[in-house]
Amino acid sequence: MSNKKQRGIRRKTRNMIKRILEETSEFPSDFYNGYWHLHLPTSEGFIDSNRTPIGVKKTCVQTLLKQAVHLIEKKSNSLGYYRVVVYIDFKALFDAQIIVFAEESYFKQFFNRNNDSQKWLPLSKEKSQTWRLDIPQNMKTLGFEESIRDEAGNAYKKDIWFIGELEEILDGLR
Repeated sequence: MSNKKQRGIRRKTRNMIKRILEETSEFPSDFYNGYWHLHLPTSEGFIDSNRTPIGVKKTCVQTLLKQAVHLIEKKSNSLGYYRVVVYIDFKALFDAQIIVFAEESYFKQFFNRNNDSQKWLPLSKEKSQTWRLDIPQNMKTLGFEESIRDEAGNAYKKDIWFIGELEEILDGLR
């Protein structure tokens, strides 16, 4: 890996934030299989590079959280069941996304990952504080150690985090 300076960090960050704001300016109306989601609108090579400053990565996550709050406020005008959540894998930010669930059954089913090929084990909330995020008071934090076993029997583990409207899920874990 080269120590060469990454070029265009400010421009790439500005464009990413602009696209997040544009894509979340209105509450979504096109739901597929019970949800809508917005993946981080930037390249994996940029956001997951070790040459991208941690401040830029934190700005990215804070923008997702801010826009999730915006969508929560917008949903109050909509009829129906909606839950807004931000998904974060701090080691692979390219996978970060805002998810809006439009069906209660899908929302609850989504967090039920306990089978032979995939398990989610709850993590302590303290583990999420390493980035010192400013999490809005109306949002809850829930982390899991995700264990995946592929067809060949190889096992993969990573920590994943959800921040948002998670009261029902947290109540179910207690």
